[in-house]
Amino acid sequence: MSSSQSASDTDPAANVLDAVLKKTQDSSWTTFSPEELSTLINAFSPAHPVSVHSKAYIVLSAFCQRRRSEASAPDEGTQAICKTFETPVTSRIADTEEREALAGLTFLAALFDVDHLSASAIFQRDGVLESIMDTLDLFPKSRQIDLAVAHILGRAAGHKNCRALLGADHQKWLEWKSRQTEDSELRAAAAVAMVKLARGSSADAAEVGGSAEQPMDDAELAALMKGLVIDSREASSLADAVEALAYMSTNPSVKEMLSKDTAFLSKLFALVPRRKGAPAPSLEDVAGSPLYGTVVIIANLCAYRPRLSPEEAQITKLKRMAKTPKGAAGQSQQKDQEDDPLDDDEHVKERGRRILKAGAMEALTSAVRATDSRAVRSVVGKAILSLVEDKDNRGKVLQAGGAKALILIIQGILPPAKASDGGKIPQLESSDFEPIQALAKLAITASPVQVFGPNEGAIFDAIRPFSLMVTHPSANLLQRFEAMMALTNLSSQSPEAASRIARADGLMNKVELLMLEDHTLVRRAATELVCNLVAGCEEVFNRWGGEKNSASKSKLQVLVALCDVDDLPTRLAASGALATLTASPEACESLVELQNERHRVLPILGQLIDPAVVARPPSDDEDEDEEESDPQSDPGLVHRGIVCVRNLYYGIQNKASQMEVAAESNRIGLVRALVLAVKGCAQNTSSPILRPAAESLKWLLEHAIMLDKTFVLLYLETEILQAPSKKAGKKGAAATSKKAGGAAGKVAKADWKEGFKKKQVGVSDMTLLTTITNEAVNENLEKRWKNGEIYTYIGSVLISVNPFRDLGIYTDEVLQRYKGKNRLEVPPHVFAIAESAYYNMNAYHENQCVIISGESGAGKTEAAKRIMQYIAAVSGGRDSSIQEIKDMVLATNPLLESFGCAKTLRNNNSSRHGKYLEIMFNDHGEPVGAQITNYLLEKGRVVGQVENERNFHIFYQFTKAASDAQREAFGLQTPEAYAYTSLSNCLDVPGIDDAHDFSETIKAMQVIGLSDYEQNEIFRMLAIILWLGNVQYSEKDDGNAEIADTSVTDFIAYLMEVDGAQVQRALTTKIMETQRGGRRGSVYDVPLNPAQASAGRDALAKAIYNNLFEWIVSKINVSMKPRTATAQLIGILDIFGFEIFEDNSFEQLCINYVNEKLQQIFIELTLKTEQEEYVREQIKWTPIKYFNNKIVCDLIEEKRPPGIFAALNDACATAHADPTAADNSFVQRMASLSSNPHFEARGAQFLVKHYAGDVMYNVSGMTDKNKDVLVKDLLDLIGGSGNGFLQGLFPDRPDPNSKKRPPTASDRIKASAGALVENLMRAQPSYIRTIKPNQNRSATEYDTKAVLHQVKYLGLQENIRVRRAGFAYRNTFEKMVERFYLLSPATSYAGEYIWQGDARSACERILTDTGIAREEWQMGVTKAFIKNPETLFALETMRDRYWHNMAGRIQRAWRNYMRYKHECARRIQRFWKNNKESIEYAKIRDYGHQILAGRKERRRFSLLGYRRFMGDYLDINGKSALGEELAEACGLGREKVTFSSRGQLLVSKFGRSSKPSPRFLVLTEKALYIVVTNVKDGQAVTTVERKIPLITIKSISMSNLRDDWMVFNLGPTEEGDPIVSCVFKTELTTHILRLTQASVDVHIGPMISYNKKKEKKAEIKFIKDETVPRGDVYKSHTVHVPSGEPPTSQSKPVPRPKEGVVRPITQGKLLRKGGPSDRPAPSAVSRPKPAAQPLPGKSTPAAAVKPPSAVSSTPSASSAPRAPPPPPGRAAAPPPPPPPPEPEVELYKAKYPFQGQEGEMSLEKDDIVELVEKDNNGWWLVKKDGVEAWAPNNYLELVPPKPKAAAPPPPPPPPPAAKRPTPSAPGAPAAPKLGGGPALKSISADPSAKPVAVFPGMAAGNGSAAPWKKTVASHAAESSADSTPTASRPGSALAPKPPVAAKPKPGPPPLASKPAVGGAPKVGAKPPVPAAARPAAGAPKPKVGGVAKPPAVGGQMDLAAVLARRAQRLAEDE
Repeated sequence: MSSSQSASDTDPAANVLDAVLKKTQDSSWTTFSPEELSTLINAFSPAHPVSVHSKAYIVLSAFCQRRRSEASAPDEGTQAICKTFETPVTSRIADTEEREALAGLTFLAALFDVDHLSASAIFQRDGVLESIMDTLDLFPKSRQIDLAVAHILGRAAGHKNCRALLGADHQKWLEWKSRQTEDSELRAAAAVAMVKLARGSSADAAEVGGSAEQPMDDAELAALMKGLVIDSREASSLADAVEALAYMSTNPSVKEMLSKDTAFLSKLFALVPRRKGAPAPSLEDVAGSPLYGTVVIIANLCAYRPRLSPEEAQITKLKRMAKTPKGAAGQSQQKDQEDDPLDDDEHVKERGRRILKAGAMEALTSAVRATDSRAVRSVVGKAILSLVEDKDNRGKVLQAGGAKALILIIQGILPPAKASDGGKIPQLESSDFEPIQALAKLAITASPVQVFGPNEGAIFDAIRPFSLMVTHPSANLLQRFEAMMALTNLSSQSPEAASRIARADGLMNKVELLMLEDHTLVRRAATELVCNLVAGCEEVFNRWGGEKNSASKSKLQVLVALCDVDDLPTRLAASGALATLTASPEACESLVELQNERHRVLPILGQLIDPAVVARPPSDDEDEDEEESDPQSDPGLVHRGIVCVRNLYYGIQNKASQMEVAAESNRIGLVRALVLAVKGCAQNTSSPILRPAAESLKWLLEHAIMLDKTFVLLYLETEILQAPSKKAGKKGAAATSKKAGGAAGKVAKADWKEGFKKKQVGVSDMTLLTTITNEAVNENLEKRWKNGEIYTYIGSVLISVNPFRDLGIYTDEVLQRYKGKNRLEVPPHVFAIAESAYYNMNAYHENQCVIISGESGAGKTEAAKRIMQYIAAVSGGRDSSIQEIKDMVLATNPLLESFGCAKTLRNNNSSRHGKYLEIMFNDHGEPVGAQITNYLLEKGRVVGQVENERNFHIFYQFTKAASDAQREAFGLQTPEAYAYTSLSNCLDVPGIDDAHDFSETIKAMQVIGLSDYEQNEIFRMLAIILWLGNVQYSEKDDGNAEIADTSVTDFIAYLMEVDGAQVQRALTTKIMETQRGGRRGSVYDVPLNPAQASAGRDALAKAIYNNLFEWIVSKINVSMKPRTATAQLIGILDIFGFEIFEDNSFEQLCINYVNEKLQQIFIELTLKTEQEEYVREQIKWTPIKYFNNKIVCDLIEEKRPPGIFAALNDACATAHADPTAADNSFVQRMASLSSNPHFEARGAQFLVKHYAGDVMYNVSGMTDKNKDVLVKDLLDLIGGSGNGFLQGLFPDRPDPNSKKRPPTASDRIKASAGALVENLMRAQPSYIRTIKPNQNRSATEYDTKAVLHQVKYLGLQENIRVRRAGFAYRNTFEKMVERFYLLSPATSYAGEYIWQGDARSACERILTDTGIAREEWQMGVTKAFIKNPETLFALETMRDRYWHNMAGRIQRAWRNYMRYKHECARRIQRFWKNNKESIEYAKIRDYGHQILAGRKERRRFSLLGYRRFMGDYLDINGKSALGEELAEACGLGREKVTFSSRGQLLVSKFGRSSKPSPRFLVLTEKALYIVVTNVKDGQAVTTVERKIPLITIKSISMSNLRDDWMVFNLGPTEEGDPIVSCVFKTELTTHILRLTQASVDVHIGPMISYNKKKEKKAEIKFIKDETVPRGDVYKSHTVHVPSGEPPTSQSKPVPRPKEGVVRPITQGKLLRKGGPSDRPAPSAVSRPKPAAQPLPGKSTPAAAVKPPSAVSSTPSASSAPRAPPPPPGRAAAPPPPPPPPEPEVELYKAKYPFQGQEGEMSLEKDDIVELVEKDNNGWWLVKKDGVEAWAPNNYLELVPPKPKAAAPPPPPPPPPAAKRPTPSAPGAPAAPKLGGGPALKSISADPSAKPVAVFPGMAAGNGSAAPWKKTVASHAAESSADSTPTASRPGSALAPKPPVAAKPKPGPPPLASKPAVGGAPKVGAKPPVPAAARPAAGAPKPKVGGVAKPPAVGGQMDLAAVLARRAQRLAEDE
């Protein structure tokens, strides 16, 4: 207790004031008594404590408010107050006693604070001011008097009328007191008064145009006050100093001084309480709080000059001039102050940064939290607005919590939105917009998340103030601009935010108007906001063009117009909106109409793309003199424009419009702009412009617009348009569907929604709550529930709050979203729990169960149904039996709901029984069966319900929807006709259609497999029960019961198939049997009274229904019995919820007991067991306290000491005959339970304190319900029934001779609960905790108190704490290793477990190698613990990725193999195609050699290896310039030229020696042309000099020397035989012989003869002359020629290409180098394969992961590829056979080096290895140095056998004869026989000759023969078949055959999967090899995969190069 409070208790004034305060609350109270008035006036004296001052202030304030409320006008209220206080106050001030004077002064000062009007009136009374000043003279040494006078003067100085009374004397006194230093409090009060007086006087003088004299300099006063703030320790003086500085801080010089004093700022800011939620300050603190003054100082320090528009500035200037005379000093002074340079923007920014650095923002935010004062918060908002004007400050403001402070301020300003407002704009002042404007500035600068936090609700709350600032008439343009910019930022946050912005009252209409604003920035902001909303909100999209109407058309016109303005950002925003809208065909149609009307749409879009190409459209304005600037070009504009055009083209539906738009696009240059755009980005194929532009041009092509063919080929017929993008494809597809279906389809605008997930409200996992309290949990659940988010997690526990409405969250689309996802990837949902259970069952092979708990009506049954729906949908299986099981499982829902659910007060579909459904699965995760366990049906509901409840649904379904046949058979009527269904007065339930549900029940019965007979009997039993309820009793005179209407019992007898009299007797009498000494005694028929008879009737009805329900459940279980073996199961527990009714009996006790057991399981597994496990496993852990309800379970079920059930059974056993006596016995026995704190006995009732609340149970009838037995009479009645179905419902009859007590109902429920708990504990549980939000089943009401109660008893707070501190997953080391050993290379090799250590170390190694942070897991004694579920999901993802990678490797190996195979095939095909043609060239060249036949010396050029017979050397066929000229001269037309060349013709001159002259030689199939070029008339003219038909050539003569001369012997002709010199003489001769089919003889000799002229012969001699430098020399019929190459010379072989130029097949990562010619350095032998180890807890090694399958090209019986055998040690492979005896060991030698991979043997050449095992896939298991591994068999050869030597070459042929026949041309038919000689023999290349590469680089890499060669045998056969007789001609002889070359040794065999450059390939992981036998040495090696290794390629050659490199003669072997 404070000292002031204790003083107040002892002060009598306080008591009086308390009494007065009570009186003021009485409406009859009028005024004070004299004593009360005196006490009130004196109460403000310093003699009284502050607490008394406070009470006095309250009383005074109440009185003043009372008087003013009673007055009709303000003046009337003032007069009434003055009448009360004026006389006593003025008299006290004038009193000569200090105490009285002080009381009057202090009261007047207080009255100024409470009611300044009345205080001013008293102050202005005559003589009052003089009396006040006289007190100073009367009491000159009184400090209190001085202080009181200073306070009064300070308050009076704040009011104009009072201020006018204060003169110079008063100012001097105040100045004097402010300068003294002895009393700081007085000094501060006087200074405040002076400041107020000075400021007020200046304002007064300004109004009248004068100036006021400043009594004291502001700087001096400010320094004084600043010193008081820094040094003062008194609260009152501190408050006064702060108040004074608040007034003075408007002076720029004072601002500068204060902002630079960091000590002052620190002291000032420290005055604001910082700690949120600090205890309430004392009264002294409140009285002296300087909070308002502090924030005013901060606001003044950072305040900018008013920013006035030019108009506002001019008006202000005129007003000032009107008030102040021209040249007056006041005007000059005011102007100087306004123009003070210390108040410019730069100085203000600097001051703002200084005070921010000193902590101003922390003070401002603390001030907002410290008070609800609107004045304080308004000033804070103004200060923050000034601070955020400087962009550099905004980040600091955000960090200091400025945004949150502004939100609090705004919430206090804006009234809450109400639906009844109807869009009415609230009344706001201009100052109210300042905090909103400050928040808008922050929202513009930073992202919404940075400003408002991750909670999307705060973003939604900010929409209203921003929209108000846009729409409010008081807001200026700058504020509207900033508000729209902020809204633009918010709209990009999420679609929901955009939708809410669009729905803001009046916002969109205002924004549309602002889009037409002249101000550029405002127009820009409005356009950008619309652009964002069009893209983010479906409603705005439709409003602006998505739906066709006149309004949307005008809006599109506005957007098109804005695309043509000068402001670039506006154009970008408008064109962006158009690009989105044009995805709608409706918008495109509107744009086409606008184009047709105004002809501006396409030009404006074209201007966006290329303003330099497309002309700007004409302006609508008539004034053409105004210059318009050209629009800017921008990449963003280009992109948007092209997208608009593309969408417009494809969105036009009308064919005619399409053609018009295409033509218009071409006319205005839009087509050219698109072409240039495509060309400009053709090099950048990833450009977003390229595709839409190309698609636009493609559309134009389809609509008759001609484009350059080259452009189309280069840019459009490419892959650009082959695969449309996602968006284009979707839009195109949508457009197609629109065209096809008319209005049925609709084009989706943009698929941006795919990138957005629905934003979560609150936190989806409450382990992330910042504050863990029950209230915080409740608040989070409420937020989410109201937003439609009914599911929330606590770790893996799902919390479900019943929405009482359909949210549409259980569709197939939503279900598929959860398939295969872990719970962190998708929002919380019951499907996620089902997916988790199903996945864990399959992954970990453990049984799962889902425990759903909660009170009645919380949604347990619905959750169970959704889990079954999900499992049925995702569990797979196409087998009919599996689908049948699924259908049955789903059918159990409507069937058991009909028979087991009813409408209660709390729930329209309340489960009145418990159900545990177990779905059995096979090892493939497919459901194969199910079983249902039923618990405690509430059979009492059959015979009675409370008001407004119903019986079980089936009774109403049956009575309302039964067929006519059923009504006839069972006498069925409507439900109101039966007592059991009508007495509760509730026949119908909203939302339940009984007729429809009855049809669903019938379908479910059929699906389950109930026959028609069984269904009929079920309905018969229901009819029996209904009619039993209508049995009514009347009381006879003796008090016994008789049946009122026997017709009812007769009909019941008919239904039961018994006698009617038996029914009547059983329902009205009871058989009693006496026993004596254990022997049966007498039997009596005891009549029953009406109450007893009614109880018996009801017992029969309940027994029949209960047994019928049990029979249905058992029938369901029979139908769903597993068809195959069961691997695992998933259990779903849907059991009755906790119940608390007004009348709670035995049923509620059993239901609540089962719920206690379920809660115990939850506690055991989530709280108790978990914490115990942490202790047991030695895990670091902080224990968490929780309530363990085991004490409540023991209270009910324990036997020792006896619990409630035990006491109930004892009472039933001891007093079984009389129910009342048994109930009394039960009450007595419960007395022993009173020691239990959760039990209270209350007479005929008892209270149990359950975990969910206290329940009061009524004892009456409990023992009878516990017995639960049917009397013998009724059992006998059923036993005598002729209905077998009814008898089958009661199979077990109690044995009357048994001494064993039959089990009671409590025994059965206890046993069932125990069995349920045992089943649940054997499975891995998942929890769903359901919560009921209200008791009214309302979809909008959230009962916070009721939900908070459920949150508490469910223990959610403790669950969150345990989950946050605990570990989400744990498992034994063995299970962890078995699951994840593949993830570490130290524990797995090729899928096998190889770890040598124990399971714990293996587990630790796995977690370490996977890179999981150490703090994420701990190792226990037997288990590993993982903290967060994200870590477990990461492990599972890595495991899935491992299998994915393995599959990828297999696929990659297969693709590599196929790629290699196809490439080899392509090379073989290419090689063969190229060389097929080259064979012919080779034959031609060979033919040329054979023509000469060693008879003529050769020139070296002719024997070069690269010499080719080109033929057409002048390129006449190639249409060269010279060739065309020659062809035209010869008149060839289309005739092909075989040979052409330059040459010389020997021309004889008259009288002169013959001389060679240049000529052109042209050979065709028909003639040889000799062409000459002469100069005629100064021009070269080419003519045919001579045409020689080939048929006229008899022979060709050449010398035997190396010259180039040849003679064509034509026989006698006028021109003679032409003598030609041609360097290609052999080639020319060869072609002539081929064309003439070798009919021309070739004569070779030392001289040649020719016909010089007709009948005149001549000869030319040839002489060797070594003096000739080169060529030959002709002179006088003699040719001198140097020596040449020997006649027997052959063409040189083609030079081998350089090594390494061959192009290897290296596609694929699995191909590596290796081979005989490329021998890498020997590397270390690959590490030996580790031995497989058995997994922990297993006896055999883990099954190996098989390597990728190898494919063999060898056909086999099975089409499946065969994998190479696994290495030894694998479980799948048998052990290798024992080695054979030493002499029989097969040794093999490595022919080539081989670099092996893992599991393969690395070999060096000549390594000797021992064969262990052969496999027919090409890989052998060999051993070297004791290590076994695999090696390719075609790299090995057997030892000791050696390769056979090659056969020696045949002897050379004999020398040539003097003359031989000319050989036949290759491929030509045999020449005709001439001169009777034999035909010429056809000569071809010798196949045994050494291969010569036809093309450089194309030789076989292994030295094998060319592919066109044939075997010797085949050639011999061919030669004999084609041979013809040899012809003999003069001067010729046959040339010998070339010698046969020795066959070279082949190189190493290639492996199909991995060729390498120029050498033997290195083999990868056992690639496929043909399963062929190993070839003998010297034979051609088999090609791996059936494909020969392609020859080396030097590069692709064109046709000219191929022809240039003709085939050479096959040379001899080296």
